[in-house]
Amino acid sequence: MIAAARPWHPRDTRFLGLIALALALIALHLGEGLDLAARAGSGHRVIDRQALERRIEAGDLRDREALWFHQTRPEETSGGGRTP
Repeated sequence: MIAAARPWHPRDTRFLGLIALALALIALHLGEGLDLAARAGSGHRVIDRQALERRIEAGDLRDREALWFHQTRPEETSGGGRTP
């Protein structure tokens, strides 16, 4: 037979209320973070797709390596796992 469920205590209600409050605060915090990230000038980088597509169509970004790119030199690979 199944044992009877234990009776509901006020501390159980307070505990569930605390969990619900914590979840609500987390949701508010995440929602505010998403709103802040969506605002222009918020510090997050956003790709300007129209400008990128114009540069691709104009040929500015074709058949060329990035300015920061260089071939790996022997002294960079023989550092024993250390980065320069």
